[in-house]
Amino acid sequence: MVSDLQTTNLNGLKVAYRVQGDGRDVLMIHGWASSGRMWQSLMGALVPGFRCWALDLPGFGDSDKPTNGWYSIQSYVELARDFMAARGLRQPDVIGHSMGGMIALSLAAESPDAMRRLVAINPVVTGRMPLGRLLSETPLSRHLLGLGKWMWPLTTSDVFGWWPGQNLAAHVKRTREEWGQTPSAAAMSTLKAMSRHDLSERLPRIAAPTLIILGSRDFTAPNAEGRLAARRIPGAKLAVLRAGHLPTDDAPEETNALIDGFLAANLRRNDSG
Repeated sequence: MVSDLQTTNLNGLKVAYRVQGDGRDVLMIHGWASSGRMWQSLMGALVPGFRCWALDLPGFGDSDKPTNGWYSIQSYVELARDFMAARGLRQPDVIGHSMGGMIALSLAAESPDAMRRLVAINPVVTGRMPLGRLLSETPLSRHLLGLGKWMWPLTTSDVFGWWPGQNLAAHVKRTREEWGQTPSAAAMSTLKAMSRHDLSERLPRIAAPTLIILGSRDFTAPNAEGRLAARRIPGAKLAVLRAGHLPTDDAPEETNALIDGFLAANLRRNDSG
């Protein structure tokens, strides 16, 4: 069971988060129009050896909704860094999904010593996403956002594939609720923030051992984004799963085992050395 929602104040913003477990710290950063609730299954899988922290980024979930001028990937990078300092997280493992992957990769490129290990799931790297442009740069944008309550759960899940472990009903329920917590101003501003943030040239600066996880049926963040990260980050590992934009929902057991193995294997090597 994931812990009750907690809050902290960072530079005048109320930031909600959940924390669970004991052991090495893991910071989890969700993607666009989502919340820390997306990590519930993974938190449960990692709890025996890790203490997991799942943020609700400002603009989403139960955190404050800043004014439009606040939103940028750099603002989120600085907020993640401030959260780590405020909670005493020293070189945690960091896991990011989609926009959260862009935030995590940017943090790792700016501060090579900020984290021990890095996992990016279907990350955005260049900001060039067809869906993002459609939703943020056309006259129909606000009308399309209005349909998001119905379309986003289908867009983010591999609805045409099924295997044991996938819980489509739970995915639809949570993603609809998370969409309802996302004001249209925050949705539009963060899409524009991603489109203006191309970190591809900074990827070689990342020193943390990195695992890139892609869903082969992701139609939200093109697989080319994650493959670019895997090529340019020194020593990065790449895993491709039969899943959509949210492998944590589509293939939770496989995703959880992959991440747990990546983090725990490095722990064992460090402990033995």
